[in-house]
Amino acid sequence: MAETALEETVSAGIFDVDPVLCIACDACCDDFPEIFFMGGDEKAHTLDDQQAELHNARTVVDICPTEAIGYSGELPPAELTVELEEVDGWEAEWARHRDLPENRIERDRRYGLDFDVTQEDGYVEVSLNMPTIVPPVRDRFRYGAPAIMPGYNVHVYRTENRLAITGWVKPISPSDKTDVKTTKAQILALTHTSSSFPGRFTTEIPLPEQDFVGFKERHDAHGLVRVLLFTDRAKMDAWQWNAHFITTDCTSCSICERVCPTNAITGGERFFIDPNLCINCSVCGVYCPFDAIDDSREELVPKIKPKQIPKALVHDELCTGCEFCVSVCPFDAIAMESIVGPSEHPLPQTSTIAMVTSKLCTSCKLCEQVCIKDAIEVPRPHQFEDIGMSFMSYVTDGH
Repeated sequence: MAETALEETVSAGIFDVDPVLCIACDACCDDFPEIFFMGGDEKAHTLDDQQAELHNARTVVDICPTEAIGYSGELPPAELTVELEEVDGWEAEWARHRDLPENRIERDRRYGLDFDVTQEDGYVEVSLNMPTIVPPVRDRFRYGAPAIMPGYNVHVYRTENRLAITGWVKPISPSDKTDVKTTKAQILALTHTSSSFPGRFTTEIPLPEQDFVGFKERHDAHGLVRVLLFTDRAKMDAWQWNAHFITTDCTSCSICERVCPTNAITGGERFFIDPNLCINCSVCGVYCPFDAIDDSREELVPKIKPKQIPKALVHDELCTGCEFCVSVCPFDAIAMESIVGPSEHPLPQTSTIAMVTSKLCTSCKLCEQVCIKDAIEVPRPHQFEDIGMSFMSYVTDGH
């Protein structure tokens, strides 16, 4: 009986962990404690009596961002927590697409092959484009899956003189909204069913023979992965990106989009900051309720409680009524009003100064930047980097 049970286990397949690829992220141990444990060597290991039969093997293997988990049996499709339904008339739509030529660029992206390596002063930049289009495989039409790829998770690491980037289709999360769960389920149902659509990839990019001191990375909501590998420690320590950045903690609540003074933020499953429009004013992070926005130094922008968000303050005695602040305010929060001064004042008793409507002000600081008399300010408790140069670049570029 014991031999029979062992034969059935081997036939079904068992898991193992490659210690070279394991990065001790704890994902497998957290989600599948019946199979894995974290050892004293800070690597994941499999239990001697692993209960592999309790889980779908594809789901277990796919939890690892570096493909460190192996399986001795045949991998089935991943289990889906959302039931999919066929779309009426899908056969006709599939017939219209089945013989069209495949998009070779998107195919390369699904294997991590669309990348560039450039040498810069003090660092090497690797840029990789993630897939953006769902391939027109049969079940995309059968289940009514979207044509636009909802997104990938990414893990970046170095192996000797190579940069390794692993990408995998985002799994369904319990916190996802119902429509997001359905979309992810539709996409996951397509992966591993076609040679042109693997559920994950790992690409190893050869690097120049240089001594690298570290790297920085960003993976934006438009699928661009940028990795900067520094050879100059001072340059790495002083590095600043040219814009703020919305992280994967984004819940698409849209608050950042509504308060951005330059319309630099657009939405989707995860919101995106256009680096050509961002002026690093940090107002998006000040309002973000989910701590999902980093500044140009990769530091989390501290949010401020709504009642504590400061509003623009006008110093009446300095204001000359030039109206620069009125012109620059994107929220119509500033207007010019006439006031009457004290009768004993030697100057005319009536003058025009700027007045702020507090409920419309978002604390973006644009008015403060353009005031040549220092007559208006936004007294934030946390003073962010000077946005003057960024704002002037934004203006002179014709915005």
